[in-house]
Amino acid sequence: MKNKLWFLTTWLWLLTLAILTTIYLVWLFYPLEVGWLDLENTVHLSQKTIVHNFNILLDYLTNPLRTHLTMPAFPSSDSGLKHFRDVKFLFHTAQALFLILALPGWRFFRQAGREKSFFLYERWFMGAALLPLLIAAAAFFIGFDSFFILFHQALFPGDSTWLFDPAADPVIWILPQDFFMHCFILFFVLYEGLMISLARISRKQTAQRRQKKEVQ
Repeated sequence: MKNKLWFLTTWLWLLTLAILTTIYLVWLFYPLEVGWLDLENTVHLSQKTIVHNFNILLDYLTNPLRTHLTMPAFPSSDSGLKHFRDVKFLFHTAQALFLILALPGWRFFRQAGREKSFFLYERWFMGAALLPLLIAAAAFFIGFDSFFILFHQALFPGDSTWLFDPAADPVIWILPQDFFMHCFILFFVLYEGLMISLARISRKQTAQRRQKKEVQ
């Protein structure tokens, strides 16, 4: 039971690490997205203006001290601002969990590395790596559009404020669905990289233990 709780705590910490890394990498590489998605021609604004407004939005979503959102090039409706407040809460929840679980997570890796006990968690790491693969497969078969809708319905049950009206919240034009697909792909790569790496370490230790037993 103790091992299971320790793994779940560490897994949640790694999950928040992948989420936050995705957020900050997306923020860093958004200027490239502007070119890839041809957003300048979509909103008829310069890349500098688009990126400036995106930076204001991301600063609001990630900075606990930022309590008001005003994007100079994009007016916002009450429902749009409400949705961004909801997203801000989720971002801060991820940040808080990452900080709270950092010490237990560090202790887990320190002890598992020192005692070479990753093998105890091989099945759990494999399961943690398999789940997103199943979700990705489902998203592939139902289409990203349907997956995107289901994702928002799961995160914001009974709330339709995420369905932005471009006339009332034109910022949605610089946040097209392809942009979010890229975000999901980046998160998937980061998360799977962590889980598969740890599963491989665990499997290697398991194989080494088997070899020692055979020699004995």
